[in-house]
Amino acid sequence: MKKYSFQMTREEISELCLRARWENLLLRRFKWLLLPAVLTLECIFVSWTMALATLALMLLIFAALIMWTDFVMKKQLYGKTRTMEVEGGVLKSSIEGEVYCEIPCSSITEIRTTRHLLMLGLRQTSKVIGWYPVPLRVFADGQERDSFSEAVRNPQTVVSNPEEHEETFATDPGVQAAERSEQEYFRVSFQVGEEEWVRMMTTATEIIRAGTLGEQKKYFFRIVLAAVFSALLYGAALFFSGAADIMRSMFLVGSFFFLILLWILLGNPERNIRTQLRKGMMQNNVLGVWEISVTDAGIRQSISEDNSALIPWESLLCVVETDNGLFFYRKEKRHFIAIQKSGPESREQIESLKELCREKHVEVLAGKRKKYVPTWLFVMLIVVMYVGYMVSVVSGGVRKDTVPDYTSLNEQVSVLRSLGFTIPEEMEDTLCTCIEENGMNSYVERYPYTWLLSNLAWADAEEWADWAQDGAAVFWFDFEGWDISTDYVMILEGMQKLSAGSILDDVENIREDTGNVDWEKGTGTITVSLKWKGQEHSWKMDMENDWIDPEVLGIYNGLLEKEGVPERFYVTGDDGQGAFVFYCTGEWASAFEDATGLDLETCMVKKGW
Repeated sequence: MKKYSFQMTREEISELCLRARWENLLLRRFKWLLLPAVLTLECIFVSWTMALATLALMLLIFAALIMWTDFVMKKQLYGKTRTMEVEGGVLKSSIEGEVYCEIPCSSITEIRTTRHLLMLGLRQTSKVIGWYPVPLRVFADGQERDSFSEAVRNPQTVVSNPEEHEETFATDPGVQAAERSEQEYFRVSFQVGEEEWVRMMTTATEIIRAGTLGEQKKYFFRIVLAAVFSALLYGAALFFSGAADIMRSMFLVGSFFFLILLWILLGNPERNIRTQLRKGMMQNNVLGVWEISVTDAGIRQSISEDNSALIPWESLLCVVETDNGLFFYRKEKRHFIAIQKSGPESREQIESLKELCREKHVEVLAGKRKKYVPTWLFVMLIVVMYVGYMVSVVSGGVRKDTVPDYTSLNEQVSVLRSLGFTIPEEMEDTLCTCIEENGMNSYVERYPYTWLLSNLAWADAEEWADWAQDGAAVFWFDFEGWDISTDYVMILEGMQKLSAGSILDDVENIREDTGNVDWEKGTGTITVSLKWKGQEHSWKMDMENDWIDPEVLGIYNGLLEKEGVPERFYVTGDDGQGAFVFYCTGEWASAFEDATGLDLETCMVKKGW
């Protein structure tokens, strides 16, 4: 039977990643989809926005995991020469200079053909398949591919050709080591059942997590990265939405994944290993009689006289000694071969074996003990987090949600008067009449203060202009401008009037330059300029058709901060596409938020002054 030697391309590795790992996860392990489904369903009853935000975040995290898995697999497989053949009813596979395996063809239970790969599957558990991929491009045609597949299904029909074997594998150190005469230094056999396998996997995981192999910094980096990721989610929700439902949703999901990552990295792995083994999610084809032989070529492992693997000395990173045995780790730090200590009588053999490792330039390390965070602490944190989330949903979570659903106009007028707004009884009567005549009671009371503030903003141009500046005042504009060539001038003049009596009285000659605007495409920049105390200052505003760049709201704040003035310009939305602007101190802004439930924001543009 012909032998094949190849290096997998990046595209082929990505296909293997998708087919071998994520397709299996999606099709067979539906429980991983349970959390996003439950969260999204729950969010629907609170807010559609919250449901969509939760679903989008879950998809983002899932996509990031796929990309990370693809990156790891390419790092492990790309650029490495692999060889594969069927001979004597055995599938022989090797990775150049790393490992040589022999697997009975009868153990290959899955054969699949994808777009670029022929995938031979060794069922390790009822839910886990180990795949041996062969690129379709190595076959001359479909007939040769089918012939190879048939050789795996029915190996007794294959006639071996020694000349082909010698020609294909002659340059592979792993195969050379496997086939040449080997001097044996040590041999041991022992039974590996479920308990032994769990103990072995737990110890191997502890070796890595304790930093014995130099992985400690990497785990610390992952924890920090997860914390930063959660903080960014919360910050993004605050900055971009200001909506309580989206903030709660993003913070909940981000914090949940952060705790799960901490659980994986800091919790005792034994329980998780036992659970995975019990549910068929961890390979159990390794159970049986292990026969380990240490030879001049490397470490050979045979399991129940079926599967055999040889790891050459040059592919070993180190050997780690623990209380129960020796763990030989490959350079990629994931796969290992373990030798159990059978008792005090084996101490001399173990010491001789360690000395042999040193002669072969394999470092001998002592295993480190690691303390784990108790599982109950993570469970408690997750429960507390979820209870806090539900309480915030029920109680409202932010100030805006604490405002009654309906607030009468009289109460709104009373609140704004307490904040310093001058609202004569004549104006109040006129507004009440307008509401009654136009049937606006439900709207005005369901969305309190916005309609009343709109009228106060327009009062400056009406008959109440004389008293409008006596107390607190508000300026309103629409972000979708009326005339983009003059809108910025109108906004800055309106804000200047709002701050009458301040240092902004010295601002003059506010103007716009639209020379860098593409009017047909609605793109470009608008230069806004003004003169303050005889000096020219200018800023560039982004052009997007007739929409106003919100940066304009931070221009004056930059000067106010520079000059040490305590007041700032604050803004809040009008439940549409407009904005209310206030000129006030931080204390007044907090009092306004507490009284009305409307959130005030401030922006700052320091450049240009």
